[in-house]
Amino acid sequence: MAATWNWSGTYGETPGTTADLGVSGNLFNFKTLDSMTGTADYTSYPITAGNDSYEVYLRGHWTDTFNKIENLQFWKSAGSDSGITIKWDGDSNAYATPVTTNSSVATTNVPTADPGTANVSIDSNLAGSLTAAGFSDYIVLQMQTTTAAAAGDTSTYTFVLQYDEN
Repeated sequence: MAATWNWSGTYGETPGTTADLGVSGNLFNFKTLDSMTGTADYTSYPITAGNDSYEVYLRGHWTDTFNKIENLQFWKSAGSDSGITIKWDGDSNAYATPVTTNSSVATTNVPTADPGTANVSIDSNLAGSLTAAGFSDYIVLQMQTTTAAAAGDTSTYTFVLQYDEN
């Protein structure tokens, strides 16, 4: 039997609330509200030019029966806007209450191509693996804008989490 996979998001005050988001489509929006409970409310909580979104804490979540999940590779495959940068980190094994100030966790630009090797950890180890249902470490994202960011909706961004199942 093959593993079942979902994006999972955690939000709220530490220790946070975790919810499976699905596998594709508009699963979350960057906004100035710390929530994962739907995507329609981003217009009520916009990110204005020169400000940052709340950090977004995502993980891969695997269930059902499988032998091994390993070699997790994350990147942004589509989407870009002038004045906007998506920062990230792929080896955070602990959740922290998200912030809208410049993240001290998501500090580097998200990769824009397949990295070729693991860049998301499992149990604080890039060579880590799952042999039973469980989660990757957190993928922490934050949208950061400059004052040059255009008003209104941004492009759609597509993020990929690729993994090997043995």
